[in-house]
Amino acid sequence: MMQLDTLERRDTAALVSDAQGGDAQAWERLVEEFTPMLRSRIRRFRLGHEDAQDVLQTTWMLAWQNLKRVEDPQRMPGWLATIAFRECLKLTRRTKEICTPDLDTLGSTDDVDRELARIWLAGTLEELVEELPAAQRVLFRALTETSEPHYVDVARRLGRPVGSIGPTRARCFAKLRGLLQDREITRDFLD
Repeated sequence: MMQLDTLERRDTAALVSDAQGGDAQAWERLVEEFTPMLRSRIRRFRLGHEDAQDVLQTTWMLAWQNLKRVEDPQRMPGWLATIAFRECLKLTRRTKEICTPDLDTLGSTDDVDRELARIWLAGTLEELVEELPAAQRVLFRALTETSEPHYVDVARRLGRPVGSIGPTRARCFAKLRGLLQDREITRDFLD
C-alpha cells in the first residue's frame, strides 16, 4: 500500500511538472484525477448545482493561472482543496444564499464564514478519522462522544487499561495533525 501511495504521488508530481511545462494532456489528467475530490468538498457547502459548477470551474481556472507557482507537486490535492474552499466562502459571502437553517440565525458575514468553515472542517475531520488505525479511530470516537470524557469510563467501555488511553490519544492526535498538515490545513488556514 505504501508503494502504491508513493507511486501515485510520483505520478501526480510528474503530471504537475509536465502541466507546468505546457503539456495539455497532463493538465487534463490532473483535472480528471482531482475533480471528484473537489466536487466532494464543494458539496459540503450545500450550494445549488450551478453555483457548485461555477466554484469548480473557478477553482480549475485559478489553479491553471497559478500552476507555475506550485513548488511541491505532492501538495496539489491540498492546494486545490484550499482554492475550492476559499471560492465557496467567497460565493456564500457574495450571494448570502446559505441553505443551512442554523446559519440564518447568525449575525455577520464573518459569523457565517466561521460556521461554514467549521462545517467544512468537521467533514474533513470525519474523513481523516477514517484514515486512522482502527484502535485510534475507536478511541477518538469514544473520547469525542461526550464533552468531558473520563479516561476511566472510556477504558472500561473499550476494555483497555486506563494507562493506555493517554498515550493512544497522543498518537491519535499526532497522526491527525500530520494528516491535516498533509492537506495544508493549518491554524492560519481560515484567515
